[in-house]
Amino acid sequence: MRKISVSCGGIVEVEDGRPYTTGKARPREQAKICVDVQCVQCSCDTALLNSRYLLSEGADTWVFGDAVSAIDRALEMAFSVMVDRESALVTVGIPGRYISDDLAAESVTLTFTAHLDIVENGKSVFEFTPKEKLAIGIKFKNLGSGLYREGSVSKQLSAAVMFRNAVRWLSMISPDEAKDVLAEIGAIKCQCYNNLALFHLHQCHYKLSIAAATTVLMADAANVKALYRRAVANTAIQNYETAIDDIEAALVIDPSNAAVKKQYELVRRKQRAVAVKYATAMKKFFHLKNP
Repeated sequence: MRKISVSCGGIVEVEDGRPYTTGKARPREQAKICVDVQCVQCSCDTALLNSRYLLSEGADTWVFGDAVSAIDRALEMAFSVMVDRESALVTVGIPGRYISDDLAAESVTLTFTAHLDIVENGKSVFEFTPKEKLAIGIKFKNLGSGLYREGSVSKQLSAAVMFRNAVRWLSMISPDEAKDVLAEIGAIKCQCYNNLALFHLHQCHYKLSIAAATTVLMADAANVKALYRRAVANTAIQNYETAIDDIEAALVIDPSNAAVKKQYELVRRKQRAVAVKYATAMKKFFHLKNP
């Protein structure tokens, strides 16, 4: 029985690093799998893990790659290096904040034995039709939206992964093979990037928020949400002139938007405060030079 570990950084290690050469297949994304989990040991209450794999019976069938909770995503990383009908000893370490807000200061460790059965393996990514890829992208986008609305940091972290998965699947669709749904694909991608801009804003990842909002604006220059979120992020890192440009552009499109107007006043106050501080510093400088 091989030993597989998944670290907090998402690195998968297999004992001795030896390949498992049996000629059997590994699960592909969207494969239907059964996993029998036994001998579970966890550093926290397993109910907090919200794991479909740990709570299910061995006969339950799941779609590989559709894991929602952080622990199940980590488990699928372990399953990805297993082959059909293999049993392995799996150890997972994951930051507690990905599990529950109550575990934010802890690290969660989980150990168990897993037996993997591939009921129906997934297709190669290139074998999915544009409609199938679109459906999978929509599925992940909807999962992310539902998770984000739950409000907790741990759920929002999972939501961000869902939005990235949605974009990944939608980006696999060639414009030449999906001309009839290009507008829909573009709209969904913009929604996902806008949601990622909001997520990174809440996490104080301001440059990532700016990057996500900019991606939206490259496709839709009149997107008020993206303009506003980029302005808020730029305000946080004191790029006031850039923030004002986005706010003014947003107000041209939606002059009655209360949040945008409030941000405009905030940035102007900060600009005035900086101007006063600069003037005071210069006054002291010249006073010292000419006592």
